[in-house]
Amino acid sequence: MEAKKAPNPQFNRCLTRSRFSSFQPFAAGLVDNGLMKWLGLSLFLILAGAIFTWAHWADNRDWKKVEKLVGYPGQAEGDGFKINVPRLDLNILVHGFPIDPRAGLTSWFAFLPLQHGNLMMGEMVLVEWEVPRIEALLESDQLTLTAIYRPFNGENPGVERVDFTGKGSRVFLAQEARALLAATSMPILPHLEEKPLLAAQTAFGPLLEKILGPAEWTGGTLSFLFTPLKAVTNDGTEIPSYMGFETSFHFQPDGKQTKVYGQWVLPQKEAIRMTESLMKNHIDITNTHSSLLDLSPPEVFIDFWAEGDAVKIAKILKEILGKTQLVNLTPGNTIETQPTQTQK
Repeated sequence: MEAKKAPNPQFNRCLTRSRFSSFQPFAAGLVDNGLMKWLGLSLFLILAGAIFTWAHWADNRDWKKVEKLVGYPGQAEGDGFKINVPRLDLNILVHGFPIDPRAGLTSWFAFLPLQHGNLMMGEMVLVEWEVPRIEALLESDQLTLTAIYRPFNGENPGVERVDFTGKGSRVFLAQEARALLAATSMPILPHLEEKPLLAAQTAFGPLLEKILGPAEWTGGTLSFLFTPLKAVTNDGTEIPSYMGFETSFHFQPDGKQTKVYGQWVLPQKEAIRMTESLMKNHIDITNTHSSLLDLSPPEVFIDFWAEGDAVKIAKILKEILGKTQLVNLTPGNTIETQPTQTQK
C-alpha cells in the first residue's frame, strides 16, 4: 500500500498567497467604488447647499418686487430694506410754520428677512380723518397696531402717526403696505429729484456738523440720526435701528430762527434723565409714548420741538447726548461714536 505524501507547507503558503492576491484587486475595486460614490455624494450635497445658500442670499438682496408692489423706491439696509414715503400732499403748519414733509412727515415701511418669512415694521403719517380708516384696516388684516400718537402741538391740520408690525412673505407684506397707502388721501406721486443745496444751506450745515457729527439734507432740512450701542430685541429677534429705533434731530432754517424737531428713542432710565434735561433747557416735549411690542430693553419714544439759534440748540442736544448710549449714524450707515461722560 502506497504511503500518503505529507503536505508540503511551502506549497500551501504559495497557494494561500495566490488566492489572496487574486482577491485583492476585487476587494480594492469595491472599496474604491464605494469611496468614490461617497465622495461624489458628499460633493453634490455641499454644492447643492452652497447653491441654495447663494440663492437665498441673493433673494434677500433683491427687493425690486417689493418696490414695484408698494409703488415707491427704497434702499437696502444691510440684509433688510426700507421704503420712505414723504407726505408731499400735505401742508402742515406748526405754530404757523410749514413742516418739511421729507423730514417730519414721512411714512415708512421697513423689512427684515427672518429664518422663516420676513418681519415688517412701519409708521404711517396721517391727518386726523385718515386715522379711523387705517385703524380699521389694521384690525381686519394680519398686521398689528403697536402705537398711535401726535408728534406735534398746535399743528394745523392735526397729524397723527400710527405704528404697526407684521410677519409673512415679502409679497404679502408689500401688498399690505400698498393697501395702507391706498387707504389714505395721498395720490401716487413720482419720485422727485433732490434740488441742489443753496448757499445758505452749505454754510448752515458745517457749523452744526462740527457739534453733532455727520448729517444729511432731506429736502430743506438738515437731519441727524443716532443709534443705540446695544441693539433692541423683540421676542428674541434683534431689531436693527432703521426699523423705528433711530433718534432723529431735524434742523429746518427759518430766516434768523431755526425750528428743531425730532424724536428720542431711549431706554426708560435714560429717558427720565433726558426729559429733565430738555425741560431744564426750555425745549418742549410734544409727546411721550411706548410701544405695545415686547421690547428688551423697554424703549421710550419722546418727541420734541425747539425754536431759536441753531448752534445754541445743537450744543444743548450735544450735551444731552453725552448722557446717553447713542452714537452718530452717518449718511453712509457707518457709526461714529459720540463722546459720553466716561469718554474724554
